[in-house]
Amino acid sequence: MNKITDWQLYCILILLTMPVALLEQPHRLIQIACNNAWLTFIPVFLTGAGLVKIYDLIIKKSREPFPVLLDEHLGRIIGRILGSIYIFIFLLTCAFNLRLFLEFMKMMVMPLTPLSIFIGAILLVGFIVIKTGLAGVARSSEYLALWLMVFILLVLIPLIGNFHLERIYPIGYINFKNYSQGVFAATLILGKMMPILTLAFFLADKKKATGVMFKVLLTYVSLLAFTAFAIIVILGTYPALNYVFPTFNMIRLVQIGNFLQNLDIVFVAILIQGILGAVLISWWMACFTTQKVFSLKDHRFIAAPTTLIIGVLALIICRNNLEVVIWSLDIMPLVFMLFFIIIPLLICIICLFKPDISALEPADSKEILHSQEAVG
Repeated sequence: MNKITDWQLYCILILLTMPVALLEQPHRLIQIACNNAWLTFIPVFLTGAGLVKIYDLIIKKSREPFPVLLDEHLGRIIGRILGSIYIFIFLLTCAFNLRLFLEFMKMMVMPLTPLSIFIGAILLVGFIVIKTGLAGVARSSEYLALWLMVFILLVLIPLIGNFHLERIYPIGYINFKNYSQGVFAATLILGKMMPILTLAFFLADKKKATGVMFKVLLTYVSLLAFTAFAIIVILGTYPALNYVFPTFNMIRLVQIGNFLQNLDIVFVAILIQGILGAVLISWWMACFTTQKVFSLKDHRFIAAPTTLIIGVLALIICRNNLEVVIWSLDIMPLVFMLFFIIIPLLICIICLFKPDISALEPADSKEILHSQEAVG
């Protein structure tokens, strides 16, 4: 059976956490912590490390990947019920990522283009990749994540010439409540790494998943802290508060020398690739979870009906721009907290009272072998 590599897993997790975070997280944190938004990422090294250890313990104490491990630790009935709920959660996450991107394109880039054009283009590409199985998803993630990171660095580094460091003051002038909310909001995005509970079992050695998660944590904290800092010292705190997508407004100011300007088109190209990756992986998780919960032989045929579900959800969950902001600031954080952090934490507590399980090769698992597709 084919396996995914450590590098492919890193790319997958980067696509799950980074693209949407770059688009919405600075706006959320500046709303909470104002000019100290970038400081909220400092404790995230600790809170994120705690989340990594939760996932790591579940992986080490489980014989099967998610969602089968729900049956293993919570019992068959509760496990299947929760697994069915997670199918909808993955589809909802996928649809919201798509809708957030649609609002960005409609507001900032191509306001006269019908939403259905964007939805159709992204879902068509995603459907083709999903049909190839996890191997195709992993290879696509390598390409998308590599270009994402390269272009982000090419765009962000020239921003240094536009810094006005006096805008960062006063440093540390924030109450404990707001600072805690900022740290919590910054940590929630790392909950999107939860698919590691499935993907780790497709590594040659699932113990290597821990190191990959810590690399993703370091990348996330470094890049998002720099982005939040750059927005504050370039745009200023109060102008940034009035932008729904302050990252894009900041990118519009980038100049390299006196001749290379208007790099916002590069940012749009980056974002399209990143959002496609984020949608693709959540979509694959929904299909794989459906296969395991309902004991199907293959998950690839599920891609077709879920395409319609994701497209319709992306259109109906929000009626306008204001509702997208409400979902981003209030509703989706609650979803991430409950399903990607609290439930894994409860499973982790149960795992504490179970003996260690020696690392199993994925091919030794009857549950995985039940799928002829497994990883492609």
